[in-house]
Amino acid sequence: MFKIEIDQEVHLELIHFSHAKDIFTLVEQNRELFRTWLDWVDGSTTIEDTKAFINHEMQQYANHKNITCIIFYKNRLVGNVSLLGMRKGYGIKRGELGYWLDAKAHRKEIMQKAVKKMIEIGFEHYALDKISLRCAIQNDRSCNVAQKLGFTHEGRFKNEIALHGVMMDVDVYAVFRDEYLRCN
Repeated sequence: MFKIEIDQEVHLELIHFSHAKDIFTLVEQNRELFRTWLDWVDGSTTIEDTKAFINHEMQQYANHKNITCIIFYKNRLVGNVSLLGMRKGYGIKRGELGYWLDAKAHRKEIMQKAVKKMIEIGFEHYALDKISLRCAIQNDRSCNVAQKLGFTHEGRFKNEIALHGVMMDVDVYAVFRDEYLRCN
């Protein structure tokens, strides 16, 4: 397990079974908010579900396919940030970001800091060429993270996801290693 200090208030830890109880509790506290945007929430209703998720993510990490970290703010678990589906295809090595954050931690730029660090990890340690982020167009907070971090809006997919019977369009954002390194 590793710990990455971002600043005096925010740090990341590689997901581990020791986080299971706190992750489960946080998801329970934010269930209604999270289920608005995340399709896995309704299927994760027990601590065993959380442990199965952690086990999956640890296996994916061992296979260099995903890296999932827990976000801490002032030493309190407040969220999750992941770099998923790391793979090479058509000559490009890519990954996709995913994340969620406790409602009590909104508006503190915590997610911006965590995503920025995950971008650095993706480009510097995994030699990714491109990192993308997909979010429902109604999910202003998620879209704002991409925009504030300088992602390029690559397009919109109509009726790309259906959550609880509601079809939603998705905006796709991306950042390329050469652009990122040039600007940061």
